[in-house]
Amino acid sequence: MKEPKERIAAQHLVLSSGIDLLQASYHRQHFNRHSHDGYAFGIITRGQLDFFYRHQNWHALPGDINLVVPGEVHDGQAKNSDGWDYRMIYLPPSILENAFCQLTGQDDLPWFLPGSIVQSPLAAPLASLHACLSDAETGPLQKESALLCWLTAFIQRYNQAKVSNPTPGAEPLAIARVLDYMQAEFTHVISLQTLANIAHLSPYHLLRVFEKTVGLPPHLYQQQLRIQKAKQLLAIGQPLAVTALNTGFFDQSHFCRQFKKITGLTPAGYQKIMR
Repeated sequence: MKEPKERIAAQHLVLSSGIDLLQASYHRQHFNRHSHDGYAFGIITRGQLDFFYRHQNWHALPGDINLVVPGEVHDGQAKNSDGWDYRMIYLPPSILENAFCQLTGQDDLPWFLPGSIVQSPLAAPLASLHACLSDAETGPLQKESALLCWLTAFIQRYNQAKVSNPTPGAEPLAIARVLDYMQAEFTHVISLQTLANIAHLSPYHLLRVFEKTVGLPPHLYQQQLRIQKAKQLLAIGQPLAVTALNTGFFDQSHFCRQFKKITGLTPAGYQKIMR
C-alpha cells in the first residue's frame, strides 16, 4: 500500500512582530529535540501527536491544543504510521507580552504549564483563528483583533505562575563559558573534550550538566544554532548550497535533512514563504 503523501502549507505574516502559520499532514516526520524563541499554539485535527516537553511525555489527539513556551525543549512524532494533522501558530514573545500587559497591567510574559490541553473549549476558536490568519482576503485589522481576542481568552483561562527549570549544582559559570564558545564557533567541528576543557569538567560530567541545564545534549544544541542561522540566511535569499556551507553542514543534502527535522519544512519551502 502506497504511503500517504505529506502535505505542508506554511505562511509568514508581516503582522505585529511577525507570525508564522503551519498547516501540515505528517506521516514519517520526527522532530528532533529543539526549542523556539517564541510561543507555539496548535490544534490536532487528525491522528495523535506524541512529544516530550518539560521532562515528561505528552499526547495530543483531535480537539486537543498542544503548546510550547519560549526556550522549552521538545520533540514530536506520530504515535503510529497513520501520522497526524495539525494547524500551528507561532508567535514572538512581544505579542504575548502586549496581550498580557493589556489584560493584567503587568510587564511580563504569561506562562502555560501543560504541553497538551485535552478537549479545550478554546480549541475550535483556535482553528477559526488559524483560518482567519491564513485568509489572504482578510484585512490586518480583523486578523489582529481576532488574535488578541483569542490570546486574551487563553491567558485568562490557562496562565499559571512560572515554573523554573532545574538548575545545575555549582557549574552555571562553566556551562555559560561552553555556551559562549559554541555560539561563537557553531559552524566548526567541536569535540567533547574541547568543551570539557573550557568547562574544566570531565566529558561525562559535562554531558550530564549540559543537558540538565540546556535541555539538549551539546551536539543537538549546536545543530539548533546552525538551523537558526540558516533560517536567517534563507530569509534574505541566500542559495541553499551557500547556506549549507556557511552554517557548517557537510553538504546540501545533510543540511536539508537536518533542517526538516527541526522545522518540519524543507529549506526551499521555508525560503519560499519568507520571500
